[in-house]
Amino acid sequence: MLPKNNKSDFLYRVITNSIQFMQTKANNLLNPCRHYLSKEAKKRLRWLYVLYEECHNNVTQAANKIGISREWLSKIKSKFEDNNKDPRTLEPESRAPHRTSIRNRISRETENKIIEVRNKYPWGEKKIAKILSRDYGLNVHHSTINRYLHKHGKISIKISERNKKAWQAKIQRKEQKEVLSRIKYRPPNRIKDYVPGALIEKDMKLVPKIGSFQGMLEKKYRMKNFFYYQHTMIDSFTRIRAIELTKQSNSYETTKAYQKAKNRLPFEIACINTDNGSENEKDFSQYLSKNDTVHFYSRASTPTDNPRVERSHLTDEKEHYEQKSICKTFEEQKQELKNWEYTYNYIRPHQALGYLTPMEFYKLWKNNKEKAYQITEKYMKYLGQQRKRLAKARKIKRKEQIEKLMQFIDAKLNQKIDIETYKLELIKCELCS
Repeated sequence: MLPKNNKSDFLYRVITNSIQFMQTKANNLLNPCRHYLSKEAKKRLRWLYVLYEECHNNVTQAANKIGISREWLSKIKSKFEDNNKDPRTLEPESRAPHRTSIRNRISRETENKIIEVRNKYPWGEKKIAKILSRDYGLNVHHSTINRYLHKHGKISIKISERNKKAWQAKIQRKEQKEVLSRIKYRPPNRIKDYVPGALIEKDMKLVPKIGSFQGMLEKKYRMKNFFYYQHTMIDSFTRIRAIELTKQSNSYETTKAYQKAKNRLPFEIACINTDNGSENEKDFSQYLSKNDTVHFYSRASTPTDNPRVERSHLTDEKEHYEQKSICKTFEEQKQELKNWEYTYNYIRPHQALGYLTPMEFYKLWKNNKEKAYQITEKYMKYLGQQRKRLAKARKIKRKEQIEKLMQFIDAKLNQKIDIETYKLELIKCELCS
């Protein structure tokens, strides 16, 4: 025999599964349009299923089987059939009172005391309720206080104004003829390793000009004269990159750079993810909409939402620019970047691609998709293990830092002579410098 607890759990699962199975059958029969129903309406739908299917329309038998009164089941059946068997009519009626004007209200003195406390302290309703109870012996519920604060205009309307603007923007989006395919949040992880072209990550990198450091010291030029702008587009799945260099960072130049770069990619682009920079708005966003490209945006100050292009920029810095690849003129720098793009796509092996080049991995995907996905899954599993290992290491290090800090606090408060030793321990564990 099963232990008592296991037996109870088993019976609970059996009962739950039976109810879910009956609910599915009731939906298929009596709610074919799949209208949204509340919990109470779903329960009534199951009652009607028992009445029609298991008791052959016998109200007395069905009421006894369900465990409710015959009159109540008959009333639900009549209402259901009188409304052409619309399951939405099974929703329970609201229990809110029809008249609230006859309710007992708080006295005028209590109302004035609420406003007096609010004028003195700009606190919320719960704090005001505590003050009234503690200092004046007035027991008033915080929802009542909130209602009277609204009545006297003591609640800020910033939130409602924000909602009002959002509603107006929504109406404008519905009325506008041209639909902008913009999604103001990061793309789902599922599309990152789906197919080539499913998601392109785009970012802009500053490329210093020769002699810019001296110009910055002399302060003769504005900041934009010290840099070129590298626009990088990388396919999230194959890591194939296309790079363009511009002299300015506005949306018009970004659009031209994107048009040139996408022609060098061997596949179409369905979605693109960018940061919230001004270069990714206006002309660029409109161009993406005209070409039916979904535009995702990373969260503000969150480079981890665009990880693969950010990581490629670190590769640019370490393997390209630090190897004396900064040229004197714009055209020379542009040609140098094209050579580096070829090296990145055709020569440099990538750990994430099983040490294949991006182009080799793309050809493998076209010839053997299963093997390509196996490489991707293996690398994602490796990243998961690395995240766990680093999280564990950080946890151990943090625990050590807290212990050293507690020792320093004890030494400081107990006025120990060798407090310098505890300060050195804080430096050794990298808590302070």
